[in-house]
Amino acid sequence: MKILLVADHPDDARAVEAALTGDGHSVTSCNDGSGPCRGVNNFDDCPLESSVDLAVVARSPHGRRGIEEMGSVCAARHRVGVVEIDPSVPDDRSIYDLADAAEHEICVGYGHAVTAAVREYLRDEQPFDVQVSRHDRDVVVRLTLGFDAAAPMVSAIADRARAGVRHHDRFAQVIDVAVDQHGFAAVHAKAS
Repeated sequence: MKILLVADHPDDARAVEAALTGDGHSVTSCNDGSGPCRGVNNFDDCPLESSVDLAVVARSPHGRRGIEEMGSVCAARHRVGVVEIDPSVPDDRSIYDLADAAEHEICVGYGHAVTAAVREYLRDEQPFDVQVSRHDRDVVVRLTLGFDAAAPMVSAIADRARAGVRHHDRFAQVIDVAVDQHGFAAVHAKAS
């Protein structure tokens, strides 16, 4: 995984970076020691302008948040999962488990945003189901309608779903929306 390491204290960063690179991960940071942010002079220098899988904040349990952790705010705005690790026990929890949990929470957020946008359009409580997945900065939304809709309405629903994703994540590069009218009963039967 490509990991953005965010730490206020250099010793914390070194301990976690050693554990992560030892496990085969690629580690980058928001700053290079000469300033708080690589993207200040050139946005393209920001690690979040490329694909980052997870942001890891290295902080001792009793440590205070510092300005050098500002990268975690940027990561959250870019909808990159953010997790905290205690540098004294960096291998305490699997980074993959942490990444999976963070990604799940992000997809839940997308799902809520899409549901709200589509629900606003379908004011009369028409049933639908939303599934969201993501790869890098590409978001895939699958809407399954529990009713028949004409092509213009299906198009409008897809537009609302895209708008919901864009409102939630202005950095998404590709938003792929599929609207299915014929699988609603099957989707809900599987969920039962």
